[in-house]
Amino acid sequence: MDENTKFITVNTAILVAILSILVFPDVLFGLFFELLHLLLEFVHILFEFVESTLDHLIEHLFETDLHATQVIVFYIILSILFFGIVALWRAVRSGYSRVKRNLITFWNWEKSNCSDYWLGLTGVQKISFYLILATGLYLASFLLF
Repeated sequence: MDENTKFITVNTAILVAILSILVFPDVLFGLFFELLHLLLEFVHILFEFVESTLDHLIEHLFETDLHATQVIVFYIILSILFFGIVALWRAVRSGYSRVKRNLITFWNWEKSNCSDYWLGLTGVQKISFYLILATGLYLASFLLF
């Protein structure tokens, strides 16, 4: 696939996505919430399966009564949850640092490009830039206010 075909395909997909959101947002939001509900239902069933499996495992390994088994399983699940939250916190913290560093680098690069572009313009081009900007803002004010 050459670059032109790839460009057309990607832009067509983006256009179809935007038009879909504009034409029938209720269907897309309904689909999104149904998929979210299905995911949460799956997570709940998975949790119940893990809890039931741990109940049976603890009950048969240690020969405990129902209350002791439930307490042991509760603390096992609580420790798994705690270690999962700690791992998620570490991942989010390192990801945040990386994204922040990349955004600062991108901002400095864009600022440098804009500055170089502006310094490369002639006086007439700078005036026409401001006139086009002012005209665009004036016309947009009719649509927004």
